[in-house]
Amino acid sequence: MILRTLSLLRSLQGASQTASQARGTVQQASDYRWLRHELRHGTLTHSDARLADGTPGVAITLAYPATTGRMAGGSWPVSPAARERCHVAGQHACRAAGAPAYRTLESLSRGLAEGGIAVLRDAARFQYLLDRDALGLAWCRPESLPKDLSARLAEPGVETGWLLLELRVPETTPPQRLSGTWLDTCLDRYRRILPRQH
Repeated sequence: MILRTLSLLRSLQGASQTASQARGTVQQASDYRWLRHELRHGTLTHSDARLADGTPGVAITLAYPATTGRMAGGSWPVSPAARERCHVAGQHACRAAGAPAYRTLESLSRGLAEGGIAVLRDAARFQYLLDRDALGLAWCRPESLPKDLSARLAEPGVETGWLLLELRVPETTPPQRLSGTWLDTCLDRYRRILPRQH
């Protein structure tokens, strides 16, 4: 099953791919699917954000209690002031927020069983976000939470603080409702107008 899975991914990519590269592709697809699912819990925090390449966009923030488990993945300073100056980017930001690791070959087989083309498409969407530094995570004291976020949280006074995951999406018109389908549409539209990488 594992060899068949790797063979399928290689044929879909049109090139030789190592097991490590294949695992990385499925990890990206897994991270994107996690982010897509989480988006409905997010809050639009900036309607005039920009991605790293200058593309206009909107910023969506997701808040997670800074539990011991989530904080264990990084070297966070003890001082709250120093901790608030720290910033985690890209895939590490998703992992710190709670996205599951998906790196075993057994998981690779399971992922491709869901549809190899879908895995590659989701991985490409996530790579677009990584290439444009569109994902970042920071720690925040309860009293420093933005008001629009605080009003939506069930426990805004959590003593351990909050991890705020910000996602910048290439879109100029904020949606009425955040959804994974909306995220797919935004990313696919902007990915199509980009020049091909050679």
